[in-house]
Amino acid sequence: MPRFSGKKPYHQELISRQVGEIRALLHALEMREGLDEAENRPRMDMYESSDEVVLEFDLPGFRLEDIAIRVNGVTLVLEAHKPREQIEGCFICMERSFGHFNYVIQLPGIFDPRLVVAEYRLGVLRVVCPKAADLKVPIKEITL
Repeated sequence: MPRFSGKKPYHQELISRQVGEIRALLHALEMREGLDEAENRPRMDMYESSDEVVLEFDLPGFRLEDIAIRVNGVTLVLEAHKPREQIEGCFICMERSFGHFNYVIQLPGIFDPRLVVAEYRLGVLRVVCPKAADLKVPIKEITL
């Protein structure tokens, strides 16, 4: 009488592995629809020189009118919206992001918000914040 070793035959193991990969793919596609705004943020680089802080955001395919930048104190807020492209057919692979996001960054150093400039070129948004060494922040004591 043949003895059962407890191992699955090779073809069953292969099919089980493929089913697992398909389930993982379907789960990833389901999760793609419900992306949180924080997960939909663009890549950003920030660097500092002796006289300025520079931020560069990757925003390929965005229209200029869909990008907004605000400076609140030492915080820079980037808001952008990219609508989902309408296509005929169904996706086989979808890696490009779409939707609305807010990106809030606290900037190092003291700078004059009136001198902040931004440039959008070739899908990269570049924000330059010149440092202001002599700018004083007023502090007011509030008594109750």
